[in-house]
Amino acid sequence: MRTLSGDPSVTEATYKVTGASIVESLQRSTLFITLLSLALLLVGCGIPGGDNGTTNGDLSGHVHIVGSTALLPLVAKAADLFRQHHPGVKMNVEGGGSITGLKAVTNHQADIGDSDIYADPALYPDPNLTDHIVCVNMFTLIVNPHITFSSLTTQQIIAIFTGKGMNWKAFGGPDLPVVPIIRPATSGTRALFRKYVLGGAEESGHPLTTDSSTDVINAVAHTPGAIGYVTTVLVNPTVRRIGIDGVTATVQSIKAGSYKFWGYEHMYTLENGSNATTAFLDFMLTAEAQQLAQKLGYLPVSAIAGTTAQGGA
Repeated sequence: MRTLSGDPSVTEATYKVTGASIVESLQRSTLFITLLSLALLLVGCGIPGGDNGTTNGDLSGHVHIVGSTALLPLVAKAADLFRQHHPGVKMNVEGGGSITGLKAVTNHQADIGDSDIYADPALYPDPNLTDHIVCVNMFTLIVNPHITFSSLTTQQIIAIFTGKGMNWKAFGGPDLPVVPIIRPATSGTRALFRKYVLGGAEESGHPLTTDSSTDVINAVAHTPGAIGYVTTVLVNPTVRRIGIDGVTATVQSIKAGSYKFWGYEHMYTLENGSNATTAFLDFMLTAEAQQLAQKLGYLPVSAIAGTTAQGGA
């Protein structure tokens, strides 16, 4: 009798394997190998289902991002997370302001242009320019700690930022000159402020030479009588937040339509970007990145969907 596996004690009689069971075993083995190969392929291609579509050691390239300093905290931290999943991708994240970001991407100087505002087709007519909305950002007025107001009316804010309110004493505050901190024209936050708070009026005050939310906070914190505006994400104890018409920046006030100083955050690209750029944009909408956004103080777009909210250029 023929032995199996080279062991004389193991014979055909020992196994009693029928032809049908052999065929079934082969079929199961083939199916297992096929499913295993497919799973490995999904992981290798970064398709959702292979480690949630986040890990791909084969992805490589360089993603250059420029623009909004209001969105910068999220993009910078998201880029760090993305690199952990894709160590072969080089990420370069810079601020500079929304207008700088839009110009950089449309002039092929950056892969992604971050912006607090929509790209005006009259200014950026390239039909391949594509908008990727990633979250909602809330903005607030901030003042030097010596100013103890909890809120200002829209009329008072307009007077202050158009040069008609020269001393805080005129508003019932301390005898200090009013020093509005003005962001440069490259700022998307400035555009939102002018549109939704100033009603289109031009600003007048102490201009900053660079668009940096951190610089605004530092200037307000160290200048007696100063007032400015920034994303709520970056506000720290060195300055004081104040409301507008008695309303502060919260998801509830935005949803109710009573607070209008907020905006969608946009990441603009040109069509047919690199695989790494596309992968990063996809990553920005994953649960991991969106949870990071909320942890930092941004809102998911779904938070204000279908409400009476107005604003958010």
